[in-house]
Formats: sequence, C-alpha cells, structure tokens
Amino acid sequence: MMFYSELKMAVSLTLVLLALLAITTTSASSTRPRGVSLAYASLYQPTHDKNWVCLDGIRTIPYDRINDDYCDCDDGSDEPGTAACSNGHFHCTNQGHIPQDIPSSRVDDGICDCCDGSDEIVENNGKKCKNNCHELGRAEELKRKVEADLHMRGAAKRDELITKGKQMQSERTARRAELETQRSEQEALKAEKENIKRDAEAAEADALEIYKEQQRELDAAAAEEAKLAEEPHNLRMEAEANFVRYDTNKDGFVEVTELQIDMTLDRDRNGVVTVDEAKYFLDERDRIDFDGFLALSWPRIKPVQMLAQGLFRPPFAEETEEAELHQDEKVEQPEHTTDNNKETHNTEDADAEEEETYEDEEEDVGVGSVTPENKQEYDPETQRLVDIAQEARNAFDEVDRNLREIDREIKDIDDQNAKDYGPNEEYATMDGECYSFEDREYVYTLCPFDRASQKSRSGGSETTLGRWDQWYGDENNKYSKQRYAHGASCWNGPQRSAVVHLKCALEPAIRSVTEPNRCEYFFDLETPAACDHEAFIAAEKDRHDEL
Repeated sequence: MMFYSELKMAVSLTLVLLALLAITTTSASSTRPRGVSLAYASLYQPTHDKNWVCLDGIRTIPYDRINDDYCDCDDGSDEPGTAACSNGHFHCTNQGHIPQDIPSSRVDDGICDCCDGSDEIVENNGKKCKNNCHELGRAEELKRKVEADLHMRGAAKRDELITKGKQMQSERTARRAELETQRSEQEALKAEKENIKRDAEAAEADALEIYKEQQRELDAAAAEEAKLAEEPHNLRMEAEANFVRYDTNKDGFVEVTELQIDMTLDRDRNGVVTVDEAKYFLDERDRIDFDGFLALSWPRIKPVQMLAQGLFRPPFAEETEEAELHQDEKVEQPEHTTDNNKETHNTEDADAEEEETYEDEEEDVGVGSVTPENKQEYDPETQRLVDIAQEARNAFDEVDRNLREIDREIKDIDDQNAKDYGPNEEYATMDGECYSFEDREYVYTLCPFDRASQKSRSGGSETTLGRWDQWYGDENNKYSKQRYAHGASCWNGPQRSAVVHLKCALEPAIRSVTEPNRCEYFFDLETPAACDHEAFIAAEKDRHDEL
C-alpha cells in the first residue's frame, strides 16, 4: 500500500515538474522577440519595471520598444526582427535545416532569405514564403552522407600518405646524420689535402723559378746567336745602300771627292772634309770598289754615322741597359709565374677532361693537366714537381667538391624539414609533384610547396603566379588553404598571388582555377591528404548539435 502511495506521489511530482517546464518554455517562447535565437532568448526578458537593457549595456529602454521599427540601441540589438538598424542581425531558426543569421536590413524586403520564411511578415493567415527547410535538410543530409562516405574511403589513402610522409621524415633525419658524419671526415681530409697541396705548390714554384731563369738565359743566348748570325747580312745590306749613295757618278767606285760631300765624315769638326779625312775612310786610296768598301770603308764610316744620329753608345752604356732589361724581366716574372700557375691549376670540371697520349712519351696525362696545345715542356725534374703539384691540386679540388655537395644536400634536407607538411606529414608526398589544369586560354601548373604558374595555350613564356608562402586556413582548419605569394607583377598593378583550396578526393587533381580579383588566383585542389575523417565527424557532430 505504501509502495503505491509513494508511486502516486512520484507521478504527481513529475506531472508538476512537466507543467512548470511547459509554462517556462511557453513563457520564454512567448516573450522571445522575432528574429532572436532560442540561445539568446534569456537576454530579451523584461525587468520588473517593464524595461530592457540594450545588449551593449549602454542604454535602457521600455521593453515594448523592441522591434518597434525604430533603432534605439547603438548596437542595433533592440530591432532583431525589423530593418530599422543597419547593424542588426535576424536569426533564421530554419528547423529541419541549418540555422543562419542574416543582416536585419534583409527583413521584410520581399525576398525569402530564410528557408522557413520567418524573415517575411505573415499575411492573410499564410506566409509569403514557403517553408522548404525539410526538403533542403534532406538534400543536405544526402550530400553530407556522400561526403562522409568519401571521407571514409579517402581516409584509408590518407593513412597511407601519413605513413609514407613519416617514413620520408625519418629517412631525411637518418640521411642528415649520415651526411654530418661524412662532412666531418671530408673536412679533416680537406685540411690534409690542403697541406699537401701547399707544400707541393711551394716546391713547384721554386722549380719553375729556376727553370724560367734558365730558360731566360737560353733565350738570351739564342737571341744573341741569331743576332750574330744575322749581322753580316745586315752589314752587307747597309754597306751596299751607302755605297750606292756615295757613288754619285755610278761608275762602280767611291772616290775621295764623293766622300767630301758627306759632312758627317768631318772628323775634326772644322766644317770641311779634307782629302786626308776622305782617304782615311778609303784606306788611304783615291777610290775603292764595293768589295773594298764593304771590307775597309764601311766599318770606319758606320760608327761615325751612328754617332751623328745619336745611335752609337759606348760599351759601358750597353752593359747598363742590358742590366736594366734583366731587372725589368725579374719584376715581371711573378706575374708570368702566376699565369703559368693558373694554366696548370685550372682544375674546374677536371674529371670531365679526356686522357691524352703524347708522341714523345707514352704516359697518361693527369685529368688536371693542361691540353697538348698549350702544354709547357720542362726538364724531367721540374716536370715531376709540376705533376706532383697538379695531382695535389686535383685531390684537394675533389675533396672540396665533395664537401660542397654534402653541404648542398644538408641544406636541401633542412629546407624540407622546415616546411609544414601537415599535422601528420600527410602532405609531404606532394612536395616535388606538379599538377596542371587547362581552360580555354591558359595552362595552370601548381607544384605544392614550391610555386604556381600560368602559361598561354598559344605559347609564350611562363608567368609565376606565386611562390610557396604559408598555410592560409582559418583557426578551425589551418590546413584547408595554402597561399603562394610574390609572383610576377601585373602590368601597372600588384604582384600576383594564389590561394589553393584543399578538398577531399580519392585522387589528386586541380578541379578549377579562377581569378576573382585582379592578379589573385584561386585553385581548387583535390587530394586524399585532405580526407581527415575524424575532423569531418567532429564537424558533423557540431552541426547536429546546432540543429
């Protein structure tokens, strides 16, 4: 009996609570002004004196002025259901579909903005706008199911991309550690090769200096020998020319009277060439033929002519001039040595040169040696030191080249590690790939994490639309967009830029490219990397909670 009494009491209490809840709900619903969402209904309750405070807290107005088609509050909060306030907002409940807020200026403008028609006034016991929220909701639900299925299937491929991306990251880390070890070894080897090269080049420089000094002496001796060999011929030609000049009567002899005309033969400088002075040059004869002139007269006449022309110099002057000449050669010698060293030290791309065999020796020429056309011939000992120095240079250059290649690879790895490939490295595999899209005018190319470009289908050069800048999504999903900036400048305009919208799909592809604003491009890129199923489910949960 007591059990039934307690049960009856519990049922009665429940009925009371339900009645109170119904009364509260009805009261809230009845007092909620038009255009206010249920979530904000409690903010639109009147005070005990029938007043109401604007949501910005600045002004208090009578409660009956809410939605009186006059803007009393600075924030427009008193007119959510009319178009009186330019900064007001109207809430569309849209039961069965997605709720939305629209500017209050669009309320009662004759256009149905809310799918439930609540933004337009009811007339003739009916609504101007048909309530099609349930139809739209069903269509939206079907669309979301398709998207959910796509995200579920794409998530499997995304997991594969994540696995591969993390593997690539791990491989880069391991490779970098390996390169650092190689770099330390190569630096030590470079220091060793540099010391060897320095010692070999010092020995080479000393040997080349000795060789060149010897070569200068040989060249001087050869020049002197050539000069002596050529002197008799020159002497005969000079003698013949002067014999013809003196033989004014062309009888084949030079006579005393013919020499007396040449005042350069005035030995005592008294203004007259005497007979005795003329006979001196004719070996005390009255006249002389060409052979006698060549053998006897010309050796006496030539010094006098040179002295008169300022060409004759005493022996001590010639020695001084020769000494100065040798001194000049010594001053110029280091430059000559440098040139020769440059010739033998030109080792850039040495490993690409072919081996040559010379006729006078059957040895392979080192890869860093000079070509046969400009190969300098040295004595065996000097050549040995030159070859040793060249080998040392080649060895040093090879180590230096290896070290630069290691540094370049380390930099590439660091550049990749600095890039953000997504929270789970899912976008890593896209780096290095390029995707194209064609419309009627252009071919667009996007290379993720590198650059975006445009090229006319009729030909011409490629135009850079932007280079990788950053992720550009909102706070809810940072990885939904990418930005490419600092592209080629538009004519009389800004630099080009591109924003890439990433969408879930089973295969990567560019679906569209638009230019909504001048020099700003939008790419729609589909990829399995964007198929984050967990994020999609969480977004769906939030959407249903909102509904």
